[in-house]
Amino acid sequence: MNEIDFQMLLITLGACGKSGGRADDALVGKYVAVSGTAMGVTLSGDDMAGFKLELMSGGKAKLNVEGTTAEGRWKNDDNTLTLTIENTDMVGKLGKDTITFESILKELVGTSMDVKLAKEGTDAAKPENFLPEEEKALLGDWVGASVVDVMDADASGEIAPDSLKATLKADHTSTITYKGEEIATPKWSYVTGTIIFDGKVAGNASLYSEQKDGVFKITYSGDKYYTFTMKSSKGD
Repeated sequence: MNEIDFQMLLITLGACGKSGGRADDALVGKYVAVSGTAMGVTLSGDDMAGFKLELMSGGKAKLNVEGTTAEGRWKNDDNTLTLTIENTDMVGKLGKDTITFESILKELVGTSMDVKLAKEGTDAAKPENFLPEEEKALLGDWVGASVVDVMDADASGEIAPDSLKATLKADHTSTITYKGEEIATPKWSYVTGTIIFDGKVAGNASLYSEQKDGVFKITYSGDKYYTFTMKSSKGD
């Protein structure tokens, strides 16, 4: 065998020894859970903050769930990634900077959960790209278009409908202004048509909100009680 034949043999053997999957280096990094489903409930945002995965070079992995870390191994075949923790294999589907597992943790802790993870620092990890459609529809600046009082009667003669304004952001923070003054910067969450504002409101007032049939309403209850029907400042 001449030198050229020997070199070709080495190249061939090297190619046969590779897994055929996408380059492991492209998958190495830290991943955060961006959405999931558990017991029929859709989860996102802070609900998923305690679920993290780190893929390291050499096939090592660390899975962190609510502060508890387990070490394991990982491998990929271009379409899927297999994560092995405590001799249990969990197979996830690979996407663009994402890994989606179905029924993950079932064998480890007895609780089934679907979870989608996105690689930190990529567009896939940006909140606006993974929020449920119902929440995406709430993002942006809103201004009151009409207002009624506690008796559901038109109150535009008492207060201008645009006295209430709201900005909802993808990281679930918000800003609420009333009569030109900022009255609250609460965290917001969406639960089956109800938007919950969690935070202090100036003047010991309270805020309640709902979205039904595409109509977004915010109720202000303080010195007065008003329900504002909101419209997007984008004119949608």
